[in-house]
Parts: sequence; C-alpha cells; structure tokens
Amino acid sequence: MTLLLLALLGAASTDVVCLEAGVCTPVTRLGRDGAMERVRHTERLPAHIEPGAAFAAWMTWSSPPEAVRRRVEQRQPVQFRAVIPAASLRLVVAPGLVTDPGDSGVLTFLSADPLAGRAEPVALSEPVAGAESLELLTATQRTEVKHWRTAAAAWQTRLESAWTAFVRTPRTAAVRAKLLDTLGSEPAPLLPGTFLTEEQRTELRRRGHALEGRIVVEDLSPDRYRLRVEAVPLDQLVEDWNSGLHGLVGRLERVPRPRFHVRQGHRHDEVTFTLDVRSDVDETRVSQVARRLAEIPGLEAGGADLPPPGL
Repeated sequence: MTLLLLALLGAASTDVVCLEAGVCTPVTRLGRDGAMERVRHTERLPAHIEPGAAFAAWMTWSSPPEAVRRRVEQRQPVQFRAVIPAASLRLVVAPGLVTDPGDSGVLTFLSADPLAGRAEPVALSEPVAGAESLELLTATQRTEVKHWRTAAAAWQTRLESAWTAFVRTPRTAAVRAKLLDTLGSEPAPLLPGTFLTEEQRTELRRRGHALEGRIVVEDLSPDRYRLRVEAVPLDQLVEDWNSGLHGLVGRLERVPRPRFHVRQGHRHDEVTFTLDVRSDVDETRVSQVARRLAEIPGLEAGGADLPPPGL
C-alpha cells in the first residue's frame, strides 16, 4: 500500500487550468480516466458573500447532467448564463477534466455581477419572439410558448432561492450543489430551426429579421467529408459559396468555380441538404458541390468563373 501511494504521488503533477486569460486555478493532475483527465482541486470559498458584492470562484459540480458530461468529454464549450434580481450569473465548465474523488464531478467557474442583476422574465429567442409579435404562430405553437414561459418563470424562482441560500453558506456542499444543478437546468429554448416551420422562417426574413442557417463540415475519412446545410437561406448560401471563405469551398481544390446567383423573389427561401464529398472519384470536389447547388430551385449559375478559394 505504501509503495502504491508513493507511486501515485509521484505520478501526480501540479499545474493550472485556465478558461481564458486571467481565469485560472491551480490543480493537481492525477492521470487520465478514459477520454477525460482526472484532477484534484482545492476549493477556496468564503464563509459567506456580502449582499451586493461581486463574486467569482472555482468549484466542483458534483453531478452535472449527462449531456454536460458528454460535451465536457468532447472538449466542447459549456456555459450557462442567467439573470435574477440579485445578479447576473455565469457558469463555465472546464473542458476535458473530471475531478477527484468520484467519477462524475466536473470543474466549474462561477461568477456573479450584482450590477447587471434585474427583475425580468426569461426571454424567448429573438426569431420566436418576432414570429409571436407578427402573429405567425399556430395555436399549438402559442400553447407551447405559454408552457415554456411558465416553466422558465418557475426555474427563475428556484434559481433566486438557490442563490440566496448560496450567498449565506457557500461552503455547504448541498447548498452549492443545489445552485449549480438549478443554474444548469434552465428549460430548453424554443429554437427557430426546430420550433418554427420553414414557411414561418422565410416570412420572418421577408419581414426584416436576420435568421441565418447552419453550414457544418464533418470529416468522414481522409478522402471524404460530409457537408451539412441546415435551414440556410439562399442569399447566405450564395454569399458563402461566392466569397470562398466558408466550409462550402474551404476544402475544395484550388481551382476556379462557377459563380451562383439567387433568382429574383427567392433570396429568403431556405434549403436543407446533406452531401458526401469525395476525392477518390473522377469528378472534382468543386464539381460535386456545384452540381448539388445547381439542383436547388431559386439558384442559377452565370457569369465569369470565380478564382480559386483563398488559403
């Protein structure tokens, strides 16, 4: 047992973890636990927090939701924000780390700005709020919005209570866990890409709302990648292709490519498609993507070819 303890102590190393410049904390690195790195962290919390005082501290979130753990394991950013009358709260989770002891805790940084606190309800996303104000929502959608607002108000009340208890005794593990669990359980937002219909999104763009889609490039193998175009308006699609600065062309050959235009009356229309682009076939990658764009109603090729994409 003594030899094992000495070996473990010898394997441990002191280091720091930083989320951004100036937001760092010392840790002891203990080795890897699968895809995660295990660290030991000593919390340095005050006995209480003065009302109206700014607050910032590192602490362990002992039982985060499984979705949070997956994103931490994948080293994706995880951040939660909330505003209550007492303060504006921000919780950031360190990527790729699991805390010791136990196998479920993650390392977090919690900050509170009392000057930014306000008594306002949780807001809908701007596109959904815009669709509501323009009376574009269906009866079913209006009911869903009502239920979401009720759940958001109840969550905000629970968060206010959890914060009040935390400022009194921040060193109490159960109080701390209650605050982090509550802060991380905000009702899922009503996202325009799933909550609104294509027709509603198109009408919002026609009414002046900026509502972009998403373009994602996913590597599948050394000679193949997948292009995912999700609810992208045609003007955004053409701008990305013609500019040569987005994933649509960023992985293509450095050869000229056709120029595309949006036909009159179609700039706010949107398109969704998935395309596997290959480099082990006779057709060039530029041609594969251009051929798919040419199939989209509302788009047309024309004019001088565009120069090769920039590096």
